[in-house]
Amino acid sequence: MNRPLCLFLLSAALLGNVLPAAAQRLPAGTNAPALSRQPGAAGASQPAASSALEGASVTLGAETGPAGTTPRLGLRGVRLGTGSLGNGSLSLGTGNLDTSLSGQGGEVHYRHSLVLPLLGYAEAGTEAQWLWGAGGGRGGSRLAADGVLAAGPVEVRLTGERFSAPLLLLRPLDTLDDPTPDSRPEGSNVTAALRARVGTGTFVSVEREWGQWAGTAADLEVRPQRWGIDGGPAVLALVNPGDLNPEVWAESQGTLTLRLGAEQRRGGAGLRLGAGWEGGTASTELSAVLGDHSEAAARWRAYDLLGPESELALGAALSDAWGGGRLGTQWNAALLLPLPAGRELQLRGTAGAAGTAAQAVLLLPLHPVTTAGE
Repeated sequence: MNRPLCLFLLSAALLGNVLPAAAQRLPAGTNAPALSRQPGAAGASQPAASSALEGASVTLGAETGPAGTTPRLGLRGVRLGTGSLGNGSLSLGTGNLDTSLSGQGGEVHYRHSLVLPLLGYAEAGTEAQWLWGAGGGRGGSRLAADGVLAAGPVEVRLTGERFSAPLLLLRPLDTLDDPTPDSRPEGSNVTAALRARVGTGTFVSVEREWGQWAGTAADLEVRPQRWGIDGGPAVLALVNPGDLNPEVWAESQGTLTLRLGAEQRRGGAGLRLGAGWEGGTASTELSAVLGDHSEAAARWRAYDLLGPESELALGAALSDAWGGGRLGTQWNAALLLPLPAGRELQLRGTAGAAGTAAQAVLLLPLHPVTTAGE
């Protein structure tokens, strides 16, 4: 592993235990209560074991992919690193730990978030995966880290990974769903990205990658909203019409996203295009890259379609990275279905030119949630 990547992964791993996540959506029931200092205790008190497991769930599942089919058992949503200093005036943020083991390997994920008053938020995470390498198969591992710092209109993100086994075996679903998969048996990737709001509903982003797809990309994104106006037709505008005319009452009915950009990678330059719509019950996203490498993707997500808090996602991608220069299509689907007593069923699957993989996970809360009528 080269020295810069080692330093980055080490620093991000350390941040993951001291720093932050506020934009990260936490598992149900993991909102951390404020902790007060105990008499005679120095510094912040640590949550008791029962508090750390209050929002945790046991995960029972099975998965199939290029490495074979195997059951998986894990623990998700363990709350760590939660507390405060100075009589609650300084929060230490919220940390969440997920672990799982299967017949092929295991993985550990940790994320920590911190709200920065009057500034924004910070977030960091670490992830470790490994393959046993039993039965004559090749073992290996993957270590990844990322960090985000948002201050005002600017967000900076750093990510990095090092792997000693093919990502197709370590992360089959994510790799098969990627129109530009990393097919190397081992290697490393680092990405640095900056995103800034330059006006109302207007953003610019710049990204630099080192690794298999080394290069630079830049995008301009405009996000006007559809405003329903009392007593008049709906309008599409970046600014709330009510802010321009106090006598007008307007309500947002959805957001349109339009994106235009360019990239320069080892193979050459490319044009980046994107469009999307985010409504109250569904969202749609379209994206494409035209150039030396060509790809197109479409994603649709529906909320509450199969019941309250449920999510259904469908997608398709067309890429020349899967068939040795020939365009191939990959289909994917995901379902999140809440069940009684706080349980949850998660299904993911993908199939097409890149390969096939599927995963089913049942979340069983350690402290079941009961509602009226159950």
